[in-house]
Amino acid sequence: MFEKIFSIQFYLKTYFQILKSRKNKKIFVFGAPYHSNMGDQAQTLCIRQWLERTYPEYTIIILETLMANKCDFKFVNIVKRYIHSQDLVFLHSGYHTTDLYMLEEKLQRKVVQEFRNNKLIAFPQTIYYSNELELEKAKKIYNGHHNLVMLCRDITSYETANDIFPRVKTLLFPDIVTSRIGKRYWGGERKKVLFCMRNDKEGLYSSEEIEQLRKQIEKKEETDITDTTLEIPIRKIRMNREEILNELWTSYAGYKLVITDRYHGTIFSLVAGTPVIVLASTDHKLESGVKWFPESFSSYVKFARSLNEAYEYAEQMLETKYDYKLEDYFDENYYSKLKKLLE
Repeated sequence: MFEKIFSIQFYLKTYFQILKSRKNKKIFVFGAPYHSNMGDQAQTLCIRQWLERTYPEYTIIILETLMANKCDFKFVNIVKRYIHSQDLVFLHSGYHTTDLYMLEEKLQRKVVQEFRNNKLIAFPQTIYYSNELELEKAKKIYNGHHNLVMLCRDITSYETANDIFPRVKTLLFPDIVTSRIGKRYWGGERKKVLFCMRNDKEGLYSSEEIEQLRKQIEKKEETDITDTTLEIPIRKIRMNREEILNELWTSYAGYKLVITDRYHGTIFSLVAGTPVIVLASTDHKLESGVKWFPESFSSYVKFARSLNEAYEYAEQMLETKYDYKLEDYFDENYYSKLKKLLE
């Protein structure tokens, strides 16, 4: 009951924010997460911070996927009533341009169809369609917007977008959370190995296989296991997103090594300056994603094509001396230059 009341309060707050800013220049971001996956929540934080730095004269309004989908896209229709031609529309970053997660995809399609007179930018997307019918629907809708820019966060998605969305401007761009890498040096003692493992349809290895790898590594170093999805109510995350993420990154900075099959587990490790072994998942997201990291990151990031290879990397990396410092590569080379690319 309390969660339902809090959700109504949040919806009303968003509605009144739209009304209050109707005469101002506005940026609307559709598709923010409504769950406690902190990788997605980190994207929301970084998107807001980038928009605030880049467009200080705009009021920024972020709408969650679940809220925007409710009541036959009622909030989309409210935004349409008050939006002006100079306002900007963004789609939240993530694995959203896909038929695997249709709630997000349906919202994106609705936004693309309804805001044809506004510039529309999709923050970095992973793109994949398994169903031919849904693919044809997506082609028709996305290609129908004449001022859409789609950022793609891996080369496979970029090539797919150029193939299926020929009328859409595409840019190959890293996940926005990478812009936090190299922003802070995390001192303090480091110990143990952290496993950050997913437990969903994108996971490649069984829990038994991962447990076997843990047992091997525990002969050399103690281990912990976690996920980027936390048991935290969404209302608490909305109110304390940056604080919760900083606490999470601080915890990653206490480990000697991270082993993960989460892309944001990889990025969180590097935000914390922690070496990471990346395991394959069921799709191209991780193998393509690790290709973003420059040569200067090579001793910190290893992609393991098997669990045996992961163990071999772990042996090597636990013996390596690190200074736990990484350069501010992604913000300097990408996100500080993005606004000009969008003009």
